[in-house]
Amino acid sequence: MICDFSSLAVYYITGTGNAASAAGWFADEALKSGVPSTVIDIAANEITTMPPAGEHPLIGFAYPTHGFNAIPAMIYFMLRLPRGEGRKVFLMNTRGGLKLSKLFVNGVSGVALLLPAFILLLKGYRCIGFRPVDLPSNWISLHPGVRREVISSIYDHWEINVRSFARKILSGKRVWRGLYSWPLDVALVPVALGYYLGGRFFLSKTFAAGTDCNLCGICIKECPTGSIRIVDGRPYWKLTCESCMKCLNRCPERAIQTTHGLAVAFWLAISSLFGIIFPAIVRIGGIDEGAIWWRILEQFLQFGVLIATVWAAYLIIHYIQHFKPFRYMIEFTSLSRFGFWRRYLSPLYRKGRK
Repeated sequence: MICDFSSLAVYYITGTGNAASAAGWFADEALKSGVPSTVIDIAANEITTMPPAGEHPLIGFAYPTHGFNAIPAMIYFMLRLPRGEGRKVFLMNTRGGLKLSKLFVNGVSGVALLLPAFILLLKGYRCIGFRPVDLPSNWISLHPGVRREVISSIYDHWEINVRSFARKILSGKRVWRGLYSWPLDVALVPVALGYYLGGRFFLSKTFAAGTDCNLCGICIKECPTGSIRIVDGRPYWKLTCESCMKCLNRCPERAIQTTHGLAVAFWLAISSLFGIIFPAIVRIGGIDEGAIWWRILEQFLQFGVLIATVWAAYLIIHYIQHFKPFRYMIEFTSLSRFGFWRRYLSPLYRKGRK
């Protein structure tokens, strides 16, 4: 294969290894073509420069899809990049893929490709490839981990696809596969915005260290966003947590849990609270409930109340875990506490690699 590029740099961020695997497959194909390649974890490196434009470099980005959007850490990274000066780039977003019998089931991107492509376009980069990569879903907060044999099958399938994508891009072709579903992706913009403005903060406060936690510090050391610290002798998750699931899946003691019971109870309580407060404001203030200005203001007020309440509730929950009865109550209302709730380990991490 004749390659159009003199070098390759793939920037990635990963929670459980999916995006890192996709970045590695692409870089390996480039190396086979004689192209010097580097794979760079943006969570572990301070990136301030890009390869010179005159050297015909190819630049790639691989990242998880969270809430039908690119993980915020990657968006912020792209916003800090220097001007592109016409450099060519490609995007790969990993999504939650599954397998039913022999059928591989794709995830949904939302704006996980559209928004980064728009940001890069404004900064002077030329996007020549968009490719969703449907590796196994790792959101253990929502479902048990995929069985190991299914993980291996999905990985084998998508390694072939990513390497094929790499060969096409490296030979100078444009690949727009990720834009085929744009009508559905655009329809999900409100959901992606809701997750970005509020959902991710709620999810960041659904993690807790159970009774098996021995304060080994692995979760703190490996968190890609530096969002875990020790407060009052127990791990504490900050609002900057992106729910990448690395801590939950990598804890050797399976001590980190998602507080399913408390999360459901809180959501029911806050929904009931909204159902009382805002109708009361409308009645007392004589507000036209259908007015556009009120609908917009109501959304902002709900967002503020949600974040403040989530933060306050988490502080209380974190404190009462010092008392054994409450700690056991929190732990045993978490589905992830039970053995049937499998963790997810990508083949990359099973091999002991980072």
